[in-house]
Amino acid sequence: MLEREAQLATLREIEPGAMVFVSGEAGIGKTSLVRAFCADQPLVRYGFCDALGTPRALGPMHDIARSSQDSALTALLASGADRHTLFTGFLDLLAAGPSVTVVEDVHWADEATLDLLLFVGRRIDELPALVLVTYRSEEVGRDHPLRRVLGDLATARPVHRLQVPALSPAAVAELAEPLGLNADQLFAVTDGNPFFVTEALSAPSEELPATVRDAVLARAARLGREARAVLDIVSLVPDRAELALAGKGVEECIESGMLLLEGQTVRFRHELARRAIESDVPAVRLSVLHGQVLDYLVGVEEVDPARLSYHAEAAGDRAAALQYAPLAGRKAAEVGAYRQAAEHYARALRHASGAPVEVQAALWRDNAEACDNSGYLAESVKASERAAELWASLGEVDKQGTVMARCSHVLWKAGRNTEAHAIARAAVALLEAGTPGPGLAMAYAALARLLMLGRDMPGAIVLGTKAAAYAEQFGDAQALGRALNAVGSAHWLTDPERAVEVLSASLDAAVEAGDQMGVASAMTNLGSGAGEVRQYELADHWLAAATEYCSDRDLDASGSYVQAWQSRSLFEQGHWTAAGAKAAEVLVAHTQHVPSYIVANVVLGRLRARRGDPDAETPLQRGWQLAVQTGDLQRLWPAAAALAENAWLTGRPELIEGFVAETYEQALVLKHPWAVGELAGLLRLGGVETDLPEYVARPYLTGDGWMELGCPYEAALALAASDDPEQQVDGLFGLQQLGAWPAAEIVAKQLRESGIQRLPRRPRGTTRENPAHLTDRETEVLALLAEDLRNVDIGARLHISPKTVDHHVSSILGKLGVASRQEAAEWVRAQDRELGTRT
Repeated sequence: MLEREAQLATLREIEPGAMVFVSGEAGIGKTSLVRAFCADQPLVRYGFCDALGTPRALGPMHDIARSSQDSALTALLASGADRHTLFTGFLDLLAAGPSVTVVEDVHWADEATLDLLLFVGRRIDELPALVLVTYRSEEVGRDHPLRRVLGDLATARPVHRLQVPALSPAAVAELAEPLGLNADQLFAVTDGNPFFVTEALSAPSEELPATVRDAVLARAARLGREARAVLDIVSLVPDRAELALAGKGVEECIESGMLLLEGQTVRFRHELARRAIESDVPAVRLSVLHGQVLDYLVGVEEVDPARLSYHAEAAGDRAAALQYAPLAGRKAAEVGAYRQAAEHYARALRHASGAPVEVQAALWRDNAEACDNSGYLAESVKASERAAELWASLGEVDKQGTVMARCSHVLWKAGRNTEAHAIARAAVALLEAGTPGPGLAMAYAALARLLMLGRDMPGAIVLGTKAAAYAEQFGDAQALGRALNAVGSAHWLTDPERAVEVLSASLDAAVEAGDQMGVASAMTNLGSGAGEVRQYELADHWLAAATEYCSDRDLDASGSYVQAWQSRSLFEQGHWTAAGAKAAEVLVAHTQHVPSYIVANVVLGRLRARRGDPDAETPLQRGWQLAVQTGDLQRLWPAAAALAENAWLTGRPELIEGFVAETYEQALVLKHPWAVGELAGLLRLGGVETDLPEYVARPYLTGDGWMELGCPYEAALALAASDDPEQQVDGLFGLQQLGAWPAAEIVAKQLRESGIQRLPRRPRGTTRENPAHLTDRETEVLALLAEDLRNVDIGARLHISPKTVDHHVSSILGKLGVASRQEAAEWVRAQDRELGTRT
């Protein structure tokens, strides 16, 4: 605990109702610091993440329930309750009274445990508990799943960070002096890492070991044969091993300090020591020892199947691996640890050669679903194809068609829309040719969804209605909910009241089926559908409800799409600052969710274009390219309209036809009243005459009604285009009030050319000089970012800490809607170029 007074003081100053992430490199003393703090706490609970190849699903929660002897949480875990129920039960445990809960080594955490931390971190301020979370900073790279949790909790007030530093040369010298060792040499080899220092000091040799591995092995070499054998077998059990498994010689290991006794288990003092011993076990003995561990664990009650499958594979026991890996996969999937579920199923498949075909087919099907839910879309498609092939070989047509139908949605999410439609239609054809079963309901629902997303509303209603009928016939509540979702969403363009009615029924069916994704989808389509037809009060109600539902269950992918639509609703209602902030949040946090990314990019690009901000082209082009990849009118229409509007605002109307003509034809074929109206209006700005069909939304036909809908920008443009000079001036003033300077300049020029000279003067406000609404300090930091300076250099210039600079940089990236420092610097340069051009 040398040189840890400051960190201990920091922990003691933090009030209950907080979460603290304690980070540092391996061996730096995170656990020692946390345990020293917990030594004088009345109630402490511990949970551990294991270094298994595939970690236990919710392993820390199981540890905490067991160690705290909480019967309620233990019962929930044993009952197979859904993830939201488990997480709520965990909150109930934390709410029971003042306590400290420690979750160790979350760099090894499974997906469900990371979601649990996010869930608790968002709610911890209401609880009388302190949660301490340790992780190795060097193992959490850019793409590590923990990064998402740290990023999402970055602005949460009750969440703190604490970095544990290395020992100083003076501290190392203080430790080395009693043994007469060369302190400078010791510091040079260990770099002040407390574990390295301790292991080096514990070596009996007068010469300093060249590596810590040598130091650990040197200590182990002093032990007797039985004790050394104990170290070998315990080293193969990540985290901790049962005393009964360790066997004879364990006392000597504990007395020597190589192992620590904790209740009825033993563990190495540090994971690095465990790995050092494990690396020294002869290869010929590894499978034998893993077999011994497996034999012991099989006889223990309530052992996590993840442990059994890990040791089974390491022992080369194919039958055991095939037995336990699927159990581990199902258990992981039940709590939302889909990434780990996919890995468990993959392990089972590695040992499935020779197993019955129906077993292999089920494994491929389950692996496909786990891969889909964890974002491994290409792997999910391959697994689905293999499952379908095996079901076909068995003549299991219903199961084959069901896998194909579900695969169609995976292909759609991956942007492979042509393939998605092809496999969905193939599934329908296959199942229609035989006796109707539950699979036909799912196939019809899948194809109806694709038609709805492509805005073929009549086709979606016909197929979705068939799907609902079969789902009711076969009692499949999940298929019923998804079928009604497609039907309800398809009614938005022709009968909004019917859309609400059917989508509400879809919501009820999803709730009955326990289909959380179906519930989120129904709420989202109630909000986004209302937004698409500009019923903003209804849209905002359901989008807010969907946000709360997704947040409560940490359904972040679904939540990101809701946030993207909230940004679009805010934008269309003239709340531009809030819309930009919401869109930027989506772009920074959810780059892999393609539909969300399209909506947010289009909103941000269109906002920049309307305000005259620099670099509208980048987000507009990003949104357009992804929209083209989908081929869906729902994505193409706003992206094409945004590019066309930007061309008009920047004095390039000749480009408009090229941007929108093809999408306009698609909108005409699908008879989309709002898409046809907007795209036709833009074509007229580009000099292309168009005749509006009678089904076009009323404001586009009459030119009025925009303000009643809540669309101030369109209302201002409509006034400016009228024949009444007073209304024209009112339209110009409305544009100026919004900060829509490019459009205001175009309108002002037209009015002056028509002889109207007394026009509202354009104000010189800070919005023009600071369009991203940065604070003064953020503006200073951004200017230095443009010079490609590091945080430490920026801090030195501004006399602030690098950590403070990092906070400012994060805020700047969010407000600008860019993903990196380099993009922020380019934003500055683009603004400078534009100002220079104006000058």
